[in-house]
Amino acid sequence: MSFSIKRFVVRLVPFRHLIRRKMELLFINGRNILKRKAFYCNSLAGRSDYNICINSDMTVSCHCFTTDGSSHIGDLNSHTLEEIFKGETASKFRKRLSRGIIPINACLSCRELKSVPRADAKTYLSNFTTPKRGIMVENTALCNLSCLNCGRKELFKSRKKMRMSLPEMERAAANIQSCNVRLISFFNFGEPFLSDTIFEEITLLKKYNPEPAIYVSTNGLLINNEAKFEAALLVDYIYVSLDGATDESVTKYQVGGCFTVAYDNMKKLIRLRNSRNRTSPVIEWKYVVFSWNDSEAEIEKAVELARDAGVDILAFYLGEGSPAHTSSRFKNDEFFKTLGRESWKGRELDFRKERLPSGG
Repeated sequence: MSFSIKRFVVRLVPFRHLIRRKMELLFINGRNILKRKAFYCNSLAGRSDYNICINSDMTVSCHCFTTDGSSHIGDLNSHTLEEIFKGETASKFRKRLSRGIIPINACLSCRELKSVPRADAKTYLSNFTTPKRGIMVENTALCNLSCLNCGRKELFKSRKKMRMSLPEMERAAANIQSCNVRLISFFNFGEPFLSDTIFEEITLLKKYNPEPAIYVSTNGLLINNEAKFEAALLVDYIYVSLDGATDESVTKYQVGGCFTVAYDNMKKLIRLRNSRNRTSPVIEWKYVVFSWNDSEAEIEKAVELARDAGVDILAFYLGEGSPAHTSSRFKNDEFFKTLGRESWKGRELDFRKERLPSGG
């Protein structure tokens, strides 16, 4: 039997990273216990507006961006949201946090993790509710693109099903109704408009939840027929991810993308919305800034194209990834400080203010 050292080493690499992450977590938890630190989690307390997610296979996560399943706290196939938040896994996570123990690696970089005095930690074991501020719904984990930092290959190992059926979407909608949330984010890992029943899915969500605002994030390529345009017009806010102002720039990160097609679809959607004398959905062009799309010329071109299309908001976000991909100009160059206003996103220009009547 032949033996390949190279193949053995390649297979060993993921285990090496896993062991390193576990050792780091052990060290951090040991230090927290010695320092008598304690924590609580906004997601597990039901106070998050973003991170709690109903996934495509009906599992529920307390952290939306984990691909390994470690943040799963329950399953809507067998329990309600209320039962999941009172359940064994969520309770175990809360108890560990109250003792200063970080339950999963994802907590370390999560904005929902909050430090609290050790003496007050136990009060958070019972001071929780089902989600009230917001929740995410992932109608599909599939996507038409292969972005550079996407963890979809690992995700596929932890998702039992890649797309919700309409009966499952109705069950999710009914569970959300019982929570009285204010915001539904209809996206996570997949491309929502990849689903050919997206109109029916959003209709179900709105049937059970007529009051909450519905936000959708898309790459824009698949809003390409009457049913999908009508689905888009059902929601309150749409992020269209276009990381550049040319095909060359966009496809460096959004592999398989096409700026021209996505931009034209976005423009058509805005025209259709305006033809009906509506102001929703609000359309945001989400421009993630990397080292290859951060020149003044390309940014100025994006601003011009956004105005021409009638986009409501053009927002610039700092891209994450390897140091070679990170834009140092976005953080340090004076040019970026002149773009609109600073926000939690980075910088954003609100063109709606430009379109207000004079004196309005």
